[in-house]
Amino acid sequence: MQYLDSTGVFREAVVGILAAVAKQVRVRLSERTIAGLERAKAQGLVGGHPKAEDAEPKLVAQIARLRSQEHSIRAIAAELGKSPNTIMQLQLDHV
Repeated sequence: MQYLDSTGVFREAVVGILAAVAKQVRVRLSERTIAGLERAKAQGLVGGHPKAEDAEPKLVAQIARLRSQEHSIRAIAAELGKSPNTIMQLQLDHV
């Protein structure tokens, strides 16, 4: 950084101090993240998107029917309002 060029003999000391502060910030952020996830888990909250295997059997049957009619994955996704990745995952999980 430009302001470190003018610190002279104390440049290495300043860089060391800044590195130590940055490391401490990362550690605290990690601790807060882990604490938040544990608190959410204790409250019964689940993060992220629902898993593909939790899909309704009706949806899986629709995918199978449309694939048997030789519809493309993208066409099925558009028709069912799902992403192509979700359709692929459901198809692979239930083969």
